[in-house]
Amino acid sequence: MTVELSAIVYSGILLLVLILISANANVSAMGMGWGLGNRENAAAGDGFAGRAKRAYMNLLEQLVVFSAIAIPAHMADIHSSLTVLAAQLFLAGRVAHAITYLFGWTFIAIRTLVWAVALVGTIIFAYAVVTSGALIIAAPAVM
Repeated sequence: MTVELSAIVYSGILLLVLILISANANVSAMGMGWGLGNRENAAAGDGFAGRAKRAYMNLLEQLVVFSAIAIPAHMADIHSSLTVLAAQLFLAGRVAHAITYLFGWTFIAIRTLVWAVALVGTIIFAYAVVTSGALIIAAPAVM
């Protein structure tokens, strides 16, 4: 498996872990009755439970965009040192973002900085794909 696809897999595992952390935090905050019930009332979005949910939702948003670029690139055999670097930046940024978000670290805007690292990885990946010459803008005319 390529580094680029591995970044998607590891990000998916991170997403699963964050969802489980969020679910556990919600049950801890709301009680087991709420967790086993129909959840007519939304979970409290305060403190750790709220940060856990926001962390996984943020990862989900960026993972969809990154995957929408990386998977077709893999299928088109677009692979370079630039796409590898981009995937590594994306994954490292997302792991660091999850950690900083869960712990509520905000000093020197650290959470925003590591979020930006992942975004830069996605932008670099998109640049590598667009400049590869493999994209087709319009279908050829059919005669």
